[in-house]
Amino acid sequence: MAEGRRRPRRSINVRVFATTLTLVLAASGSLSGCGGSSGSARGAKDAARDGGGWRLPDRADPNVRDKMNGLFSGVSVRIAATEELLWRCMAKKGLRYVKQPAPKRDVNPTMSAPGYGLSPTEAARHGYRTAALLNESENRPDPYKDQTPAERQRWGQAFFGPDSTPQTRVKLPDGSEVDTPSEGCLADAHRQIFGSTERRVKSESFAGNLPAQARQRANADPRLRNLNSLWSACMTKQGHAGLAEPAAASSKAAGLYRNGDRQTEIKIAVADAKCEQQINYAPQRKRLEDLYYTAALRHYEPEVAAVHETNKEALARARTILAGRTS
Repeated sequence: MAEGRRRPRRSINVRVFATTLTLVLAASGSLSGCGGSSGSARGAKDAARDGGGWRLPDRADPNVRDKMNGLFSGVSVRIAATEELLWRCMAKKGLRYVKQPAPKRDVNPTMSAPGYGLSPTEAARHGYRTAALLNESENRPDPYKDQTPAERQRWGQAFFGPDSTPQTRVKLPDGSEVDTPSEGCLADAHRQIFGSTERRVKSESFAGNLPAQARQRANADPRLRNLNSLWSACMTKQGHAGLAEPAAASSKAAGLYRNGDRQTEIKIAVADAKCEQQINYAPQRKRLEDLYYTAALRHYEPEVAAVHETNKEALARARTILAGRTS
């Protein structure tokens, strides 16, 4: 899904996460694995070699997922510095800003938990840990809940810039475009850390989008489709029909949990884990995704190098900003 030309919110009707990264995500949809016949494998490789210039390697690079995470090297320090600058800027405008905690480690936000690989033991004990995930995502406090509509409007315009302010449009390496505020405290913070808002958006949007692009291509691989078909057929035999891949199972379990069904989650999770184990799902899927991650990094080698250079320079600025903080 392209975030592209969508304008940001100007008021804060819900909790504002100032450090949420502006990412252009190629349809993250269902993330799938690999497997299948040698004919399917050859077809997938031919398609990859002819598709958009990417060349699917015979073997994945070692630690390729670490390399994808490395595209956000220094992000925890940059976020901490961004929060410091936002706090300073909003304070100068006479407005309250609540700093949000920086991540404890540097991780590409689109390289989160894969959505598969659950062990039968873990499934039987905790299911998909739906309760913890829902509590984390739905029960976050809104530090600005007592603001009036007028105060929210003023806050939003200070943060994002006035409504009349034109957006800065940035073109990414894949041809998509992203709009970002050109004024306001958020834009000012990004300029101080990255040198320009354009550089920040181009670097972080590309870095976050790349793993999603790779998984999107992996989703179209016949070996992945075959593996998901095997998993789905196994789940149907277990009494859970209509599920395309493991992420669909956890999503269904979460929906049932929200509607008050606390028991079915365990049943679905156990069936999922058993079916994955039966067809050796996780290792096959991981191997295929790693091939596409490798192809992505190689195809965009100059852009990847530019991201690392941007991160290095931004990290130095961020450390200087944090060294001068007073609160």
